[in-house]
Amino acid sequence: MKTIITSLLSILFSFSANATLLKTEASTNKLETVTLSSAATTNVEGAEIKLSEVGAGLRAKKVVLVNVKVYVGELYVADPAKLNKADPLSSMKDQQAVAIQLHFLREVDADNVQKSFKEALKTNSVSLDDSSVKQFLDAVSKGGEAEKGKALTILGTRLKDGAEKISYETTTGSITEIKGPAGLIEKVFSIWLGKPSDDGVAQLKKSMLK
Repeated sequence: MKTIITSLLSILFSFSANATLLKTEASTNKLETVTLSSAATTNVEGAEIKLSEVGAGLRAKKVVLVNVKVYVGELYVADPAKLNKADPLSSMKDQQAVAIQLHFLREVDADNVQKSFKEALKTNSVSLDDSSVKQFLDAVSKGGEAEKGKALTILGTRLKDGAEKISYETTTGSITEIKGPAGLIEKVFSIWLGKPSDDGVAQLKKSMLK
């Protein structure tokens, strides 16, 4: 029983933190109202890892006949030289850490954030019944609304034991960690780097990888 409890706790661990997942280095570039970063650092199993900002783009969503600006996305990877821009998901296994920051230009409630993520996962044939994916979507649902003018961060890290971890930081600074098997990062990041679920995601992906 103790082993089972310990295992469950290692799968999902939530906490509030003053420090953010990424410590970013501001650049002089802006997109919409967002000041972009040139790089960032994060901590992986006690070691500081530097991430390079690969690119940024606008995520717009068509509502009726109007394209609504939702967020600016910034993509970071630990080793840009190993990122295959033609097929970025295939090179997730070559990155010790990868992150995406979503800078929201408007308030979006948790249900709609989760709905958009689910649509993208389904588009990429990722099972919503997968245990780790369920935990991730649960963190999104419980994370509350994405606040205008703040950033939501998803960080994927490869661990020494072969497992992978997704850290989800809400716009209010609450962090949830999900530990799963190899391939978890590829599944979650298919939301942005896989087959686009709509034209807005397609344009965001193209801009981040150009």
